[in-house]
Amino acid sequence: MPQSRPLRLATLVLAAGALVTATAGCSSSNRASSGLFAPYRIDVPQGNYVDQTMLAQVKDGMSREQVRFALGTPLLVDPFRPDRWDYVFRFQHPNGAADLRRATVFFAEGRVARIESDALPASDEGSDPALPGYRRKQGRFR
Repeated sequence: MPQSRPLRLATLVLAAGALVTATAGCSSSNRASSGLFAPYRIDVPQGNYVDQTMLAQVKDGMSREQVRFALGTPLLVDPFRPDRWDYVFRFQHPNGAADLRRATVFFAEGRVARIESDALPASDEGSDPALPGYRRKQGRFR
């Protein structure tokens, strides 16, 4: 018995809906907002968060223990360069953009000799987008 016209139309509509649903996740946009079929993306902080206030506590001549107290344990200690501590912080935003910051402390004879760093935020006041706990204002995306 041949299918009736309304049944064929309903089958065609269901097939088209299934095709749209199956291909909805195939877009390659880098938007921060998630659509209905887009995966949920989270903020990913990694490393040592260091701001300018924390780095200002480190002075020439300080010992390694004093630096560790002020900045925390360094993320990288190169076994071939034990006179250098690297504090690296990377923040991956949900839209794929990333912030990378570095601060390096150099030692001579166990004491701070010099400090090099990228531009760091002034302090931990909560307005830094790479700060754990920062909440983006509605309608404003990076």
